[in-house]
Amino acid sequence: MKHGRLFGAYRGTSLTPFFRPDVARLRHWRLAPRGRGTLTVKLKGNALALRRLFDNEEAIRAGHKPPHRILLIGTGGGMCCIRTAAYLTAWRDAGLARAVDHAVTVSGSGGAVGAYLSGVPHRAVQMFEHLAVSGFVTGTSWYKRRLSLSRLGDVLRGLHSPVAFQQDLICGHRTSWHVVVTRLTGDSFLLDAKTARPDAAQAVLASSAFPHMTSPIKVGVGEVEENLVDGACGMPLPILAGVKRFRPDTLIVLASRPHPKHLPRFEQWLWPMFARTLLRHMPIGLRRSAAAMTRAMATEADRLERLKRIAWCRVTPNGAEVPIEPWTTDLRPLRRAAEEAKAFMRDALRMAKPVRQI
Repeated sequence: MKHGRLFGAYRGTSLTPFFRPDVARLRHWRLAPRGRGTLTVKLKGNALALRRLFDNEEAIRAGHKPPHRILLIGTGGGMCCIRTAAYLTAWRDAGLARAVDHAVTVSGSGGAVGAYLSGVPHRAVQMFEHLAVSGFVTGTSWYKRRLSLSRLGDVLRGLHSPVAFQQDLICGHRTSWHVVVTRLTGDSFLLDAKTARPDAAQAVLASSAFPHMTSPIKVGVGEVEENLVDGACGMPLPILAGVKRFRPDTLIVLASRPHPKHLPRFEQWLWPMFARTLLRHMPIGLRRSAAAMTRAMATEADRLERLKRIAWCRVTPNGAEVPIEPWTTDLRPLRRAAEEAKAFMRDALRMAKPVRQI
């Protein structure tokens, strides 16, 4: 089969790094569904990052210490996080169950990672489909939209849904898991989802509680309980925090939305002004951090590309075509986005998997 048939379309790209580990950087590798010319997903970064997943997995199966410290970061994006669920489904299908050492999630990507650590990543896609038709997102105008986190909590805990986080499996998994949350003062931090009270689902709810669209969520943190909101308000892309905390030699970012420079103009230029108005009843620190959200994401995206001595890659939807938004509830585009994301990751892993000598 020719590459043109397998990958649909790619321009000015190189697949050489997947076959030659000595090539340090991988240019944009993009995939379009067969028969379509629009590029929907792209991968940028070091060719070794995905390959190291297989190195760790094989070492663990052989009873050896994993050779790499791999950090996984899942970004937020509301219903767009169905893509993260699809990426991780492809990982499980490829036999990658324990390769990651540390996971950090923002907002809705926590649902996908929680399902992955529970051994049911394929059900996370169903979770987003269920949310789309169950009234999780209400309101048609952007200033009237609301999120029903009680419905999300029911899904994560297995009520009216087959997803159900398995708390025992999550806590027993070798991968550490932290969610990004924000205090009402505007300060964001990494919350250990395994020790959060009453459970990991509560931590994900807090990380998804965007101000104005829902109320803060109370979570047990250590000996106290705190009211927390969406981690994206202060740390939408936790590159610096994750690297400083876990000191990885490999970093994989699974993005549910395009690179910040490809986001709609409203988010890039007008959001800072509207955020201060929408959140006028919130503490000033939270208003300021939420207003700077897009700029903070762009800064961290640039930081990722400047990392040295870390093999990194970023999988992200292409800005040329964004069929879904954080509030999309139409099942057809959601399923199409998930299928595209899973197909891309499946082929990326197939290319990255090392060929063992017999």
